[in-house]
Amino acid sequence: MARMHTRKRGKSRSHRERYTTKPSWIKASTDEIIDNIVQLRNSKLSSPEIGIRLRDQYAIPSTKTVLGKKLGTVLKEKSLKSDIPDDLQSLINRYKKVSAHLALNTRDRSNQRGRSLVMAKILRLIKYYKRNNALPAGWNLDKVL
Repeated sequence: MARMHTRKRGKSRSHRERYTTKPSWIKASTDEIIDNIVQLRNSKLSSPEIGIRLRDQYAIPSTKTVLGKKLGTVLKEKSLKSDIPDDLQSLINRYKKVSAHLALNTRDRSNQRGRSLVMAKILRLIKYYKRNNALPAGWNLDKVL
């Protein structure tokens, strides 16, 4: 399938190994892993950053295979889930960075187009999340921008 705003295809790359059971090299208990997740979340890391940190520093390839539940479920149980979904938050951050660049470089036409494409993705995601009750019906983008 083609990408959203271009006709290009994605690039092929290696995929991570699928584990059905807990790998033998993981010595940490489930309580220690959950404590690490809570500690990382309290240090203001997002869910993808927590997953990367668990993979790189603690050698935990997937929380679903180790704990039996996803990282988002663990955060929801501990009442640490963010109000805005992570993909929407990353798009909003990208929009802010491009807008800051355009404030300094007003004639940068390619980034003007990029900013409008990012905004189109944001609006599409907001509509999706409101439809699926991940965002409240009265949620407004102006609060975040």
